[in-house]
Amino acid sequence: MAFFLSHSMLLLATSILPLTNALPAPVPAILAGGPAIVPIPSNCTVTNLAPTTGQMRNESYIPTPDATNEILYSAYYPSPTTNATQMSLQCLQQCHGYGDGSQCKTAFWAEKMPVPKGYYGSPGGQLENACLFFARTLTDEDFTAAPEGQASNAFAWGLEC
Repeated sequence: MAFFLSHSMLLLATSILPLTNALPAPVPAILAGGPAIVPIPSNCTVTNLAPTTGQMRNESYIPTPDATNEILYSAYYPSPTTNATQMSLQCLQQCHGYGDGSQCKTAFWAEKMPVPKGYYGSPGGQLENACLFFARTLTDEDFTAAPEGQASNAFAWGLEC
């Protein structure tokens, strides 16, 4: 009888065990989102990369199409605050929090940026805040004047750690 009972238990266990893999996994406490906001350590150098070319000094600017082909990460969202400087700093700190902290070399943040078509299933074109990360330090040649009414309060920061 003991052999039959343990054999039955083994049979029951082997028939139920595969079902546990089919059950939904518990939702993790931390859900997916943007990179962590990590303060910039003192051994890192932050450079203001705002274009210095004469024709763009008093205009809004955006990364060129060639530069946007090199985006590591992008986030488009409605503004939770009117403090553009605070939001650009948060974007820079997220740039530092991307990966191991050494991959992101430039953070670009601006209000009224057109959302790309297909971004999280959107039709694209709506204007929202944007935080963009690049794997290299952008230069003046990587920026162009923004279309009228776009990219207000733009910030471009270089990060070297």
